[in-house]
Amino acid sequence: MTTNQILQYQVAGVSFCIHFEDYAEGRALLPSYEPFLVEQTDAPRIFILTINKDAVDLNEAGKEIGRFDTPNSRHDVYLLPDGGYKMIVSNFRKEPAAAFVTNADFSSIKVSLFGNKRNWVFGLNNAIMIAFAFSGAQKDLLLIHASVTMKDGKGYLFLGKSGTGKSTHSQLWLKHIPGTELLNDDNPAVRLINDEVIVYGTPWSGKTPCYKNKQVPIGAFVKLEQYPENIIRREPPLKAFATLLTSTSSMLWDKPLYEKICNTVSAIAMRAPLFHLRCKPDEEAARLSFTNVTKV
Repeated sequence: MTTNQILQYQVAGVSFCIHFEDYAEGRALLPSYEPFLVEQTDAPRIFILTINKDAVDLNEAGKEIGRFDTPNSRHDVYLLPDGGYKMIVSNFRKEPAAAFVTNADFSSIKVSLFGNKRNWVFGLNNAIMIAFAFSGAQKDLLLIHASVTMKDGKGYLFLGKSGTGKSTHSQLWLKHIPGTELLNDDNPAVRLINDEVIVYGTPWSGKTPCYKNKQVPIGAFVKLEQYPENIIRREPPLKAFATLLTSTSSMLWDKPLYEKICNTVSAIAMRAPLFHLRCKPDEEAARLSFTNVTKV
């Protein structure tokens, strides 16, 4: 049984289409995207992603130019003769889950999925997230690795390497700062609109099922570092730029795209404060960060 289903989603003020030419499961493969599903929208479309079992094979193609790994996945990247890319996404067991090809600006993507349905969900989700990150970068939109809380109409993004305690610090705010709400726990979107920096919920929230179609102005970024005592300071824009850039999805080997991302990060670093919090995972740290970042 095949399908020819087209679904449209709106995330962070932009839209994208998912076209199932194959795989009868269709919409059921994307449960975290439900809050972002729309029938019609005036939001600019940044890409169309087509899924077909025979669209892309696993054979290497083009020139291998990079590989980026996460604790749960591996992405092998190949440059195609036309300037586009082929990527192979594998799970933590090194089993291929998806292969996709994209044109140079990530506005058109074709995907094939492999393995069982769990692998399909994993592979498709990764393909869509990558397409969103790199096509969105053309529109001054960034996908940032962070945990985000909302308080009194503003968003606070906790940054840091994996294992630093971003989710833990968000949970401490939720527990000890009344009126705090979690917006996203892994990959929020950030945009600069009319000189204001906005953070958006997305369908990508790591291990925490938090998929909220909400947006708020950013109150502050907070870089976390584990430490035996709790100390916080505000960083100058140059250090803020470096911290934000390392937290942003990017491809170093695509020079025009990387330059575009750097320009967006620089503009955001000049407008939104960033604090460096050395801390323990305790209530005092949450109250210290809350007191300082909400004063700005």
